Amino acid sequence: MRYYTLSVIEEAYRRQNPELTEAEIKEKAKKIHSQLNTLDISWRRSNKKFYRMNEFGHMTF
Repeated sequence: MRYYTLSVIEEAYRRQNPELTEAEIKEKAKKIHSQLNTLDISWRRSNKKFYRMNEFGHMTF
């Protein structure tokens, strides 16, 4: 997963929602940043578990 910095997310909010105040932009960006990090950690754990469980899946018997 691509890592998005807080400043990148804030800039995206500024472009898409110019009517938002700076405080609203920072609040929304912080929330999205947190959610993206949570998803990233979840995906990494899931992938790690999958590959650990299928470590010998490529071998034929």
